[in-house]
Amino acid sequence: MDDISQQCAECLGPVSTAVHAQNGASLCPQCAEQFYCPCAGCGGLIPQDEAMVRAGALCCVQCLAAPVSEEGAAALSEEALAALVAEFIRLHAEVKQLNDRLDTVKEQLKRHAASQPRVANAVMLRAGEHAVKCGYSLRVSYNAEKLAAVETILGTEPFTALFTRKITFSAIKGPLDAFLASEATDTAAARAAILAAAERTESATMTPVTPKRKTDTSGKTPVPPAARPQP
Repeated sequence: MDDISQQCAECLGPVSTAVHAQNGASLCPQCAEQFYCPCAGCGGLIPQDEAMVRAGALCCVQCLAAPVSEEGAAALSEEALAALVAEFIRLHAEVKQLNDRLDTVKEQLKRHAASQPRVANAVMLRAGEHAVKCGYSLRVSYNAEKLAAVETILGTEPFTALFTRKITFSAIKGPLDAFLASEATDTAAARAAILAAAERTESATMTPVTPKRKTDTSGKTPVPPAARPQP
């Protein structure tokens, strides 16, 4: 774009042929080549010192945060999609019935195993050539507030010889999204560090959708014509 009134955002010199960065800044061609690079994702010009590495390529923070599309993804034909959807609905119903029955059988076997003697913390249930092993394991957790009193009694060094302290972080979605969406220059480094620290795992969940029964305007299910009472 030709506009001699523009200034380069880097060298502040007049620009006759401006090159526009992703953030809208006008640059002279020399500064654009020296201090900027194209994002491998969206193609926009980004400052080299703010570029992030993703899969060996430089990209902007927005493209870094975007989910990576799976390789080999391909759309199905309408016929193939219809067949797979129908098969999924059928198999899902069968699996649910099997899982429900399996849970019932397991609970009955557990109750029976509870009445039998344990060997090596397990009960072996045998029926002819078939056998089922019911094993038992015990998990112990400690209340953090109550353990704090123990640390006060023992002191930090003896306490840390008995317990390890784990610290986890959970994002507060609303404020974090707003912070990452900000374009403030004084927090750019923090935003980049947060995005670099994030480990993203995308999972897909498939569930069948139960068709809604049609209702009249009163909200009542209409009675089929054959079932209506005759006057």
